[in-house]
Amino acid sequence: MPTKQRVVLLILVALSILQQGVRWKLSGQDSVVVQAAEAAPSPLEERHCPLVHINTAGMAELQTLPGIGPVLAERIIIERKEQPFREVRDLLRVSGIGEKRLTQIADLICLHFEEDAEIH
Repeated sequence: MPTKQRVVLLILVALSILQQGVRWKLSGQDSVVVQAAEAAPSPLEERHCPLVHINTAGMAELQTLPGIGPVLAERIIIERKEQPFREVRDLLRVSGIGEKRLTQIADLICLHFEEDAEIH
């Protein structure tokens, strides 16, 4: 495989890992144009605060937290479906999050969540 194709493949893999999406097209015999797709903007006016909303954040956003990779992000999502996090210490319910990791992320997360407006 020629070096140029390896570089393009590496870029595509890296972008897909980062869940950024990618647009690419062939332009000519050996030329490939690679461009990261723009993520849909998240309106800040709808957010309660600029921190990571631990009860609503997606996989990619959760992975911006130190020490949180895809496995822990998935565990957080699964755990919050069972019961939302109401206190920072509730994250200790997630397997793989201990006191040390909790301390690293505590100031970077927000526990705000929307409660159902209707009570039946």
